[in-house]
Formats: sequence, C-alpha cells, structure tokens
Amino acid sequence: MLNPILRIRATMAAMAVFAISLSLYIHPAAAQTVEANEQTLSRAAPAMWRVTDADSEFILLGTFHILPPELQWRGAALNDAFRRADMVYFEIEADAPGAQATTVRIMMTQGFNPPGTLLSDMLEPGDARKLQEIAKSLKLNFAAINPMRPWQAFLTLSVQLIVQQGFDPGSGVDSVLLAEARTLGKELRFFETLGQQLELFTGLEPKVEKALLVLTINDWDQEVAAFERLFTAWRTGDADFIDEEMNTSMHQKVPVVFQRLIVERNKAWAVEIAAVMKEGSGNGFVAVGAGHLVGGNYSVPALLAAEGFEVSRYGLDEASPAANDNAAPDDEDIGALLKAMEDG
Repeated sequence: MLNPILRIRATMAAMAVFAISLSLYIHPAAAQTVEANEQTLSRAAPAMWRVTDADSEFILLGTFHILPPELQWRGAALNDAFRRADMVYFEIEADAPGAQATTVRIMMTQGFNPPGTLLSDMLEPGDARKLQEIAKSLKLNFAAINPMRPWQAFLTLSVQLIVQQGFDPGSGVDSVLLAEARTLGKELRFFETLGQQLELFTGLEPKVEKALLVLTINDWDQEVAAFERLFTAWRTGDADFIDEEMNTSMHQKVPVVFQRLIVERNKAWAVEIAAVMKEGSGNGFVAVGAGHLVGGNYSVPALLAAEGFEVSRYGLDEASPAANDNAAPDDEDIGALLKAMEDG
C-alpha cells in the first residue's frame, strides 16, 4: 500500500510546472538522470472516458505529468479522440509566456522560511539527518534545501526522485498534447491559473505542510517501488488501483488535503464541462491528472454522470497500438504539424 504522501504527489498537477524551475536553484548535478528501466520503455494505454449528450462528446484522458521520453502512450483510440476534438482542456497553461518566471517568483517569495529558520531546526534530529541523507542521494545541495518551507522541500524531493528514474517533465502527456494542440490550431481552455495551482501548496497550514515532509522522509526507502507500482497502474489503465492508491487512503488519512486537491477541483471542473456541453455542441477533449478521473461519486466522470450525461470507458475494445515516440496522429493534420516542426 502506498503512503498517502505518494498519492498526493501523484495527483499534483503543478508538478510539471515546479520541475521547470527546479534547475534554477538546485545543485547542477540534479539535472542528471538515470537510464529508464525496461518497464518504462514499454507501451502504455492510459484510461479514458467518453461523456456524451444529444449533440456533444467529450473524451476525458487521465494523464501522467512526467514520463520517460521513450514511453509510447499514444494509441489509436486516443489519437482519434484528439484528432476529432474542436476544444481541448488542460489543467493550466503551463507553457504561457512568463510561466517559469512566475513560478520562480512565487517559490522564492513564498517557498522559504523567515531568515534564520531552517528545516533542520524545525524537524526532529533523526528526521533532519534523514533529510540530509536524502538530499545527498538525490545529488541536491542540502544548503539550498534547508532554508525552504516544508512544502517546497517536499516538492523538490518528490520531483527529483521521479526525474532520477528517467522521467522528464517535457515528455509528460500534458506537455506533449498542449504543444500539439497549439500547432493544430485547436481551441484551448484551462481549468485553473498557475497562481491557483501554486496556492494549493503555498496556502497549506504549517502543520499540514510539515506533515507532508515528515511522512515523506520517514517512508523514503519505499518511494521508488511505490511510484513504479503507481506508474504501472496508469500505464495499464488500472483505474481501480489508481483510485485505491491515490484517493481512498488519502481520503481516510488526510481528509483536508484530499478535499482541497481532489474533491473541490473535481467539482469545479465538472461544472465547467457540463456547462459547455449543455450550451453547445461538438467534440471536446480533456487532459487532466489521472487521480481526478477515478473513484466513486467524487471523480469528474461520476460527477458528470450525476448531471445526466452518458459516461463510459473509452477505447477498451480497440487494439490501439502505440505510435512511435508519441508522434502526432496519422490524419489530415499531420502535414501542418510536420511543416510547423520544420519551420522551428
């Protein structure tokens, strides 16, 4: 069973945004990654849902925000749904001009303790020693970690752990599809702003953010194996496992965080999707973290079903061989995409 902190980590839509800016103040060696293992080089078939009414269809894709560059996750069903979409939703506009600068500014102004306050002083001596050991194992400069607020240290360790497994923020599903949607001229919409996502962490109560870091430190030796199990569940479309490991235990052990990171956001997103479908017609595509699309009555598909829409798993009966290296769909838009890539 994964610890609740890993479940929270896996649902963090802001993870890719944070990873963009980590290299600006972490020891240069942090950028080095290990060779991805054999499992990460295989194909993936992430879970998707179809939501329909009389004149519109939305396909919901559960994403993984950081992936191995070699992973082939684009099957025929996904490509077909993305090709047909007139409108594409993402969590945030991570590639917006100034996004990295905004992230760094918020992290520098709200991610550090007051002068003279260090994590090593806030933690129990054993936890402080373990934190230093973890930083060393990740090739992070502990002197840069020690002044951070617990939430920023938690995110720094979490992202770097994943990067060291051969995962790359630029290869995440969201990053790839957002860039492609822009190239193809699709209508883009975003559920949240960068500031709203960062506030999920900057606004945590001190005892909650400290608990995130302490639990991560205490369970660190299990983190790699736990992350691999969760990644396998996403890769194979195992929605039940994702729900159990990402949501159920988080709900039981840290209900305040679960409400903030999952339930409240799911409700807001479902309201927006429902309004768009009721007011218009056509095809839409939604790419959000996998943890938001699984579960009981709090998942986005369940909330939309409760509003009267027809909801079902999408693409389960299709062969859906993966495309090479996450290539764009093989359709009439391929020429435009390739020309744009050639033009730089």
